Amino acid sequence: MSSIRRWVILRLNKDLEYALISLVEIARIPSGHLMTARQLSEEFEIPFKLLARVLQKLKTGGLLLSVKGANGGYCLAKAADEIRLGSIMKAVRGDEYIADCLNDAAHCAQNDCGCTIKPLIQKLQDKWVSFVESITLKEFVWAELREDSKEE
Repeated sequence: MSSIRRWVILRLNKDLEYALISLVEIARIPSGHLMTARQLSEEFEIPFKLLARVLQKLKTGGLLLSVKGANGGYCLAKAADEIRLGSIMKAVRGDEYIADCLNDAAHCAQNDCGCTIKPLIQKLQDKWVSFVESITLKEFVWAELREDSKEE
């Protein structure tokens, strides 16, 4: 059994946590092999229906390919070094903003009189987006492999 941990990074919601667990595990299987939602669900004790919904989001987001049938399952749609954390987050949770006013000015009570901190919030948003786009799935896989080697 893999040693993938349940990561606590900032505030990962369950969907994102399950997406990362699944993608790391799928990335670790040999090329040409598939992994089923049932295998992932059982190995990591993730409710099957919830996991199936997350995997569907990853497929729709272009991160996974699925093969139907008795020998079907999932594989990565791209190399692990081409899948970015930002893409995973967007596939699972949609566009995210650290403040509602960055997405919709109507959420800001200060909108009419000029918000003094909005430029700083926008700068923080830009840094956040840059940060999550700089992290690849391959880095998560390598971190997991290093952890596995420590346990042996």
